[in-house]
Amino acid sequence: MTTRRTLTLLLLLFAFTLSAQEQRPEYTTKRLEGNPPIIDGKIDEGAWDQVPWAGNFYQRQPDDSAPVSQETQFKIIYDNRYLYVAWRAFDDDPERIEARLSRRDDFPGDWVEINFDSFNDKRTGFSFTASASGVRGDEFISNDGQNWDTSWNPFWFTRTNIDSLGYTAEARIPFSQLRFSKAEKQVWGLQVNRNFFREQESSSWSPIKQTQPGWVSRFGTLKGIEGIKPRKPLEIQPYVLGQVRTGGDVDENDPFNQQTESRLSAGLDGRIGLTNDVVVDFTINPDFGQVEADPGAINLDGFQIFFREQRPFFVEGRNIFDYRLTQAEAGGQYNRDLLFYSRRIGGSPSRFVGGNPANGIYVNQPENTTILGAAKVSGKTQDGLAIGLLSSFTEREHAKIMNNNQETSTQVEPFTSYNVGRVQQDFNERQSSIGVMFTSVNRDINSPELEFLHRSAYSGGVDLVHRWKDRAWQLRVNGVFSNVQGTEEAILRTQTAFERLFQRPDADHLRVDSTATSLSGTGGTVAIGEFDGNWVFEMGGTFRSPGLELNDIGFLSNTEQINYFAWVARRWRNPVGIFNRFQWNQNIYLGWDWSGVSLNRRYNTNVWGQFKNFSNFNFFVNLEQQDISRNALRGGPLFWRPPGYAFGGGMGTDQRKLLRAFFYGNTGRAYSGNVMGSSVGVDIAYQPFDALSLVVNPDFSWSQRRDQYFDTQVDGDRTGYLHGSINQQTLSLTLRATYNLTPDFTIQYYGQPFIARGVYDEFKIVDDPLARDFDDRFIIFAEDEISYDENANRFRVNDDADDDVDFDFRNPDFNFLQFRSNLVIRWEYRPSSTVFLVWSQGVTGGADPNKNVIRALQDDLFNNEIQNTFLVKATYRWVR
Repeated sequence: MTTRRTLTLLLLLFAFTLSAQEQRPEYTTKRLEGNPPIIDGKIDEGAWDQVPWAGNFYQRQPDDSAPVSQETQFKIIYDNRYLYVAWRAFDDDPERIEARLSRRDDFPGDWVEINFDSFNDKRTGFSFTASASGVRGDEFISNDGQNWDTSWNPFWFTRTNIDSLGYTAEARIPFSQLRFSKAEKQVWGLQVNRNFFREQESSSWSPIKQTQPGWVSRFGTLKGIEGIKPRKPLEIQPYVLGQVRTGGDVDENDPFNQQTESRLSAGLDGRIGLTNDVVVDFTINPDFGQVEADPGAINLDGFQIFFREQRPFFVEGRNIFDYRLTQAEAGGQYNRDLLFYSRRIGGSPSRFVGGNPANGIYVNQPENTTILGAAKVSGKTQDGLAIGLLSSFTEREHAKIMNNNQETSTQVEPFTSYNVGRVQQDFNERQSSIGVMFTSVNRDINSPELEFLHRSAYSGGVDLVHRWKDRAWQLRVNGVFSNVQGTEEAILRTQTAFERLFQRPDADHLRVDSTATSLSGTGGTVAIGEFDGNWVFEMGGTFRSPGLELNDIGFLSNTEQINYFAWVARRWRNPVGIFNRFQWNQNIYLGWDWSGVSLNRRYNTNVWGQFKNFSNFNFFVNLEQQDISRNALRGGPLFWRPPGYAFGGGMGTDQRKLLRAFFYGNTGRAYSGNVMGSSVGVDIAYQPFDALSLVVNPDFSWSQRRDQYFDTQVDGDRTGYLHGSINQQTLSLTLRATYNLTPDFTIQYYGQPFIARGVYDEFKIVDDPLARDFDDRFIIFAEDEISYDENANRFRVNDDADDDVDFDFRNPDFNFLQFRSNLVIRWEYRPSSTVFLVWSQGVTGGADPNKNVIRALQDDLFNNEIQNTFLVKATYRWVR
């Protein structure tokens, strides 16, 4: 009996302990009486004595079952306009506090943070971070912590101070930067966090286990705010800009090319509150001259290259417009398929007009389409209804043509409107949501030269995310549609584009309709999984119909496929053995085309983790059992590509060190040996002192492929899909440096030389595209069947023993060089008001393909004239 009673008491004590750990803490604030505190980081004003300190933090990483190494406390008070927050981060060795400087939102060294769920919807939140060095960080949290938007830059103040007990921080946060109800007594979600840098320890006031899904839904409660009125935000931010561009290759006979060009412009950004919950952001004549240049890239497989959005207006608040057809976990080429891809707005003109200087023809082609203005409405009501509307207009663009001293112009881009609408409604106690999205593009085409474009393009979707069992289980369902309209020329171009290829000779289930003036398509995804505990998994399927087209305003890489995916992971999130944390994943991907032909079978296993010494690693193995491509022959039949394997990984040093590095590499080959490649790189970061950080990232890859497509030509009744064996090398060297004079005054440099070289030989045509054996799949041209004209730089093929040339093609060898850099001096002279001084450089050229990339980098990268752009931009943010 004694043993049973003892076991019973132990079980009850254990259950009580679990219950106590799961109970969410509460904090009650008070209205400020008297003068507000001075925000200097010292917490020595009497105003703070009106409320007690709150503490009792729980460790979250590396071990959520262990106590915290250092205690943390906080206080909150308020008045009619502001919330005031104070933190006390104790440290028994304050000389070792890491007070690294960086730009806003970089979260360097030691820091403290507060999150408010002022909607109290358990899905969205506002995060404010103060580093020990005084750097501010702020993020908008959505989807219960799955999205953290660092582009959100509210107007607030913070200061920090290091003393003998550790460090302290103070913040003043305007209520106008938050969204909340009109209730007399407010009840908000609240979370307070700390990063203890030298122990790599994360702790939180409201406990959250590492294996638990969700973030905002596990906040504690903030009470005591009474009698405040929601303030409709009103913010105006004008800018003025002066720019000088000089250099570049200048043809003395070209009337459009000037050695030096200058311009002066102005614009306006603003935010107006329709209600406390819903705001309008707008921009007039936006300029993005301070934005970092895109990295160099070259792609030989025909798929579009995805570049991330960096322009502030489109980045901020993008989470509500982020409609992904398939989540990243599903893998494969569908990861980036989006209903809305903002880089479509203001991109390069759709039509390119080339000149011919040898014949006296010169062209002034616009580099980008002018954005006249844009506006977006976004917000979320207290009932859990999130809305987002975006509209933008781009200018009609013309290219100027000088033909033997006769100047004319021709349209290269029509006046266009882009529109996006998004609505989501929470339900099931805010665990789940259902939403719809709709997009439209309308072009005013009044020139025959632009009839190849869609006059209108519409797309939309419905999505459901349903979670249950305390968010452990999740069901994701979405369905999308598209409809494009235009001339017969435009729709024929769409049907035969790389993503669709209706003209494939073996695609009996597809038909090219040369008289069609519209095209429609659908897509969708269904996935279910469990995300709580040590074992997690997800499985599902996704499809794209042949007629789906999203690329007028979205991003679509491919169509006419049905994919199945599944993954399972075992997680060790608390320290075990030699690891702080460790995870193993297994993935499977299967795909078919619209007629049911099996296209691909791929398997992946990978591990990643962190050792007890805080070094980290990852490793993967990919096995491909089948790869049949719809696109490889650019409109030809299905094509067998040799399956194979790849493996690789990386190892990184302790990220706390002033000098740290992450080494990575991978290698792979086809089982047949006809394809092979490898790549290596290293990320090296060095912080010689708190104000300076240096990053260098060299990356080198090389590959050999015997079945590289480069052209299609017709010889009588024979279509030749021309291939060669390619030896390819790519080298990039990314350099970054950041120097902080103060937390609000930074000097940043970004530079990247990029070189890609490809050399072809062993030219051939496809014989049997689905043959497993290489020699059956291709016919290799014999030496006496192919000749090279060095003066014309062309190959000519006669492979049927007559007197006529059967195939004639330019030498496909290439050696592409590019250098881009930005030097940005950024002074935030008052919160969110900034002066930029920018120096950008760019040069693009080529080199002899016989030179390897190292030799080309040394000899030819700067052979062409460098173009320099100098820019001064000043913004002022006025907040009511």
